[in-house]
Amino acid sequence: MQKIAHSKILGLLIIALLTFSACNKKNKNTVEQDAPEIPDQMPDYKKSNNNALAYLGRVLFYDKKLSSNNSTSCGSCHKQQNAFADDAPMSEGVNGQLTHRNSPTVFPKNGRMFWDGRANSLNEMVIMPITNEVEMNMKSMNDVCSKLSNVSYYGTLFKKAYGIEKISTDKISRALAEFVRNFDFSENKFKSSLTSPNALSADEKSGKELFMGKAKCSSCHHVEPDSNFGNPGNGYGVTDDSHNVGLDYESVDKGCGDINKNHKENGEFMMPVLLNIELTAPYMHDGRLVSLEDVVEHYNSKVVLSPTLDWRLKDFSDLGTLNNALMRLDLNHNNEIEEDEAPGRKAQNLKLTNTEKSQLVSFLKTLTDKNILSDSKFSDPFVH
Repeated sequence: MQKIAHSKILGLLIIALLTFSACNKKNKNTVEQDAPEIPDQMPDYKKSNNNALAYLGRVLFYDKKLSSNNSTSCGSCHKQQNAFADDAPMSEGVNGQLTHRNSPTVFPKNGRMFWDGRANSLNEMVIMPITNEVEMNMKSMNDVCSKLSNVSYYGTLFKKAYGIEKISTDKISRALAEFVRNFDFSENKFKSSLTSPNALSADEKSGKELFMGKAKCSSCHHVEPDSNFGNPGNGYGVTDDSHNVGLDYESVDKGCGDINKNHKENGEFMMPVLLNIELTAPYMHDGRLVSLEDVVEHYNSKVVLSPTLDWRLKDFSDLGTLNNALMRLDLNHNNEIEEDEAPGRKAQNLKLTNTEKSQLVSFLKTLTDKNILSDSKFSDPFVH
């Protein structure tokens, strides 16, 4: 009898534990947020003519109600403590599903957006994750508008931003874009060095010289004007170009090639911004590289020769600089060297010394603006 009683008690305990676990899982996926603080005086967003609109975008950016089960917001994957990137290789969306690419830092560039360039503008980009079935999983933007219309604080916020309470897809997109447009954290050591040459240490200066020269980084990442390749620099190390950077011989993820249905772009991905790159590990579209040291070593000695490898990552060392190679070999004058213009070229091996690799990393860290980690205008307004 005593043995049976113990068995019953044990069974009840197991049921209770399973129930508790299920409840915890449910609670994790249905997070209840407090109402955000709505200040009388809106924060000053320097790149906005409508601070109330930017603030509305901030609330939308962090509001988990924009997901189907109230578990995920834009800020869930783009975290302020990681310079608005994700510190995991892949991000967790609704129901614990994982994205198939790394979430990069948020940056308001012009032109194509996302790793594969599928969005053509900032306004288009900011709403795509909301209806993505893995990320936020709302069935349609009409459903989002209906859902937010029943949330008490949005009437006040939309009226402050637009003068009327009515919610629409266009207004959500414009507000999110207005907030993101202010993500320009570029008050860094490198910027200071453009007017104060002594701002950089000896190693950082050497790293800059390597970045612009022997390591060839600036041929794709334009942090300063680069007349050799006809691409004006914007100071951020980002362009509207895509490149295959030699991660694999055959890319499982076709990137831009899949979007454009052009096999010549298979394995190509958009160039990420270099601002605050020190804070946004892991790196590459799939988060495979853990550190900046790994990134430098990839370009130094691990570039894989593939059918669509970017020509800038091939070995033209016998011709000196890439500019010399371009002048000698670019027979059709399209500012790139195609395979039939220089057949049989191998992937580059930069042969950087350990000191040079360290100097390159030191230079990349001069692009860090740590204000991004603590600026309250960009923090979660649901956390009081």
